Amino acid sequence: MNKFLYVLSKGFEKSGGATRAMQFAALTAEAGHDTEAFLIDDAIHWAQWGMAEGIRASTGEHMKELLDKLVELKAPIHVCKACADKRLVGPDDLVNGTVLSGAPVLVKMMTDPEYKVFTF
Repeated sequence: MNKFLYVLSKGFEKSGGATRAMQFAALTAEAGHDTEAFLIDDAIHWAQWGMAEGIRASTGEHMKELLDKLVELKAPIHVCKACADKRLVGPDDLVNGTVLSGAPVLVKMMTDPEYKVFTF
């Protein structure tokens, strides 16, 4: 079984691309692959309560539905702790199913040969 890691840095200004990345993550998780998402930079806002509401890709996929699917499938959604701290976002601001993780966690996954890493 493959392990997939999706690293997202796109925030509101590139919401279509961010939604597309979440779509791919949800599809690989639904297919039974170990799937994780790691939100960095402005992408950390997607994990905040209410921020994914109403966000869609140009092809119609809804960010909120995709995040909910990842949570339902127990696919870990990491939120960069330093990025969240810089933006004054704390654990109580984040949706269920997310975890604040530091850069060493991301680097460990990115350098693990078992992971296929995709960046958006």
